[in-house]
Amino acid sequence: MTATDSVAALIDAIEQALLPIPAAPVWIAVSGGMDSSTLLACAARSALARARGLCAVHVHHGLHPDADLWADQVQAQALALEVPCEVHRVQIDPRGQGLEAAAREARHAVFERVLGPDAAMLLAHHREDQAETLLLRMLRGTSVDGLGAMRALRACGRGWLARPWLAQPRQELQRVAKALDLHWIEDPANHDLRHDRSFLRQQVWPVLDTRFPALAERLTRLAGHAASVSDELEASAEAVLQRHAKLRARQLRISPLLDLGEALFGATLRRFARQLQVAPPGFHELQRLRREVLLAQIDATPILRWQGHEFRRFREHLYLLPQSGTLPAPAIELEWHAGVSHLELPVGLGRLCLLDAQDQAASAPTALQVRWRRGGERLRPAGKPHRRDLRLLFQELGVPPWQRERVPLLFAGKELLAAVGLVQSARLAELWPGLRVLWEP
Repeated sequence: MTATDSVAALIDAIEQALLPIPAAPVWIAVSGGMDSSTLLACAARSALARARGLCAVHVHHGLHPDADLWADQVQAQALALEVPCEVHRVQIDPRGQGLEAAAREARHAVFERVLGPDAAMLLAHHREDQAETLLLRMLRGTSVDGLGAMRALRACGRGWLARPWLAQPRQELQRVAKALDLHWIEDPANHDLRHDRSFLRQQVWPVLDTRFPALAERLTRLAGHAASVSDELEASAEAVLQRHAKLRARQLRISPLLDLGEALFGATLRRFARQLQVAPPGFHELQRLRREVLLAQIDATPILRWQGHEFRRFREHLYLLPQSGTLPAPAIELEWHAGVSHLELPVGLGRLCLLDAQDQAASAPTALQVRWRRGGERLRPAGKPHRRDLRLLFQELGVPPWQRERVPLLFAGKELLAAVGLVQSARLAELWPGLRVLWEP
């Protein structure tokens, strides 16, 4: 294959990657290194990319003394190719995750900001990058989903991340870069053995490649197989959630979970967490969840805390709740004045609204008080002859223990009139006739 053929092949790979994506702007993520500089040069030669509106973006990490010069060089490259280029400066905070992960997170945050609806961000990752990613994930410990390594196409913010060259060897990119007489930046961080990827690339990969010459191709193929298996697992996990989860209530039935194999169990719990915008639990957390929460004694109230949230079990359901949503309400009393249609509750508890029969805001005819459970409260439910302990009513109504301390209670002096949204007395209907109280947590 001639150099001209190689250039044409890389351009064709870009256009093939764009075909499944709706016609929207195309962005090139350009670090200034050999890979991304080649991607920019090839995309600039693509009629399809040009027709969709081609732009470049450079993320200025500020981690090297020459970072400003690198940004200038990228802008000069783009200018020479008549491609608009944006430079976005970011602050890197490596605490808790390391420098590599923090820099990657900052880049992807920029990508999400710049991508409009259905716009595509092209990344220059190639076959060896994919193989290295798979090896690193294996060494660090990963799930089947992690074995899928980098995806050729995935959602990002309102648009897409596309990697058109995952099947292309690094050698082919080098060949095209030289044929196009490109000049690129050599980032010293790529040779800093403190970084896991640099260590793998400089110290480990040459040894493995000597012994197993087709290693990159085989690992890339494995990543593709794992991605396919992961997609099937995700589809199965979604089917489980469709049948057994109530996302608005943040709950999932337990008995079907216990019938799942380990892989599908993990996929289902991770997907459940992601759909609730919670970081998915890792391998050890999933083991603890099954052992300490799902299989705990029936009368236990197990809790597994995770990333500012809590997994809790109550009866037949598993709940995933923000920790702030399980704290008891403060021991205070609020006055709901006559003539007022709503009452703001303490932080995190929402508000109460008074509605008429047409669900329109209504004013309170008389003043009442709002308190929270302190123990010993009794109420005579409407239509019942006797007063009942609120504690027993909560149990009968299936109110989870952590919610019992947060349900607003309406009083007239010392008389309990209602646990809002759950049970009320006939006396409340006499004081506020034709009205109902809505709690908006």
